[in-house]
Amino acid sequence: MNQVQIFAKAPVPGEVKRRLQPPLSAVEAAALHEAFVRDVVARELRPGRAVTVWRAGDPHHGLWRDLRALGVPVVAQDGVDLGRRMAHALHTGLHAGEKVVLIGTDTPSLPAEVTERAFAALDEVPVVLGPACDGGYYLIGVRGAVPDAFTGVAWGSARVLAQTLSRLDAQAVPWALVDFWYDVDRPADLALLAHHVGQLADPPPATTAALTALGDAHHGWA
Repeated sequence: MNQVQIFAKAPVPGEVKRRLQPPLSAVEAAALHEAFVRDVVARELRPGRAVTVWRAGDPHHGLWRDLRALGVPVVAQDGVDLGRRMAHALHTGLHAGEKVVLIGTDTPSLPAEVTERAFAALDEVPVVLGPACDGGYYLIGVRGAVPDAFTGVAWGSARVLAQTLSRLDAQAVPWALVDFWYDVDRPADLALLAHHVGQLADPPPATTAALTALGDAHHGWA
């Protein structure tokens, strides 16, 4: 069965979405982050997949209880840095299935079909990435084995995707890209998201509700 691994942080005020503060308060940013997590998990729960959430932060947060109630395993991320945590999650997914896709929770507006396209691309190449507009990537999928693509990468910079692809090329590992998309990290991203979800036929419900509450509190969006 195809495996989906979701990296998520506990929505604790002051510990998530710091680059959205201001204009948001720490409490508002945490509520928005929680909405993202709930929508991404709901989006990925589809037939023919097994979904696991890899948590960071407060291990006792009520969000994890809610996700487990949906039948979603929630386990702790394991590794001294982001690259090693990602590699560990991918290795774990490959033990349970032939193909695994790892995603974050900063893309609540991403169409559900993108993950399906990533799994389909893995029939042709062993690595697939979803490039983000900020120079990183929001998705990585692997088949067969996890390549050494997570060391020597300046995580959080605009060079993440380029450095990852360079490492894959250096090892002669074929790769493919799926849709470019945007992460929601900064105030401009938040304004884009607020406008974008209003145009969607099937908008993410928790995110839409959170944005509506924020728009009311902040007198709309620029």
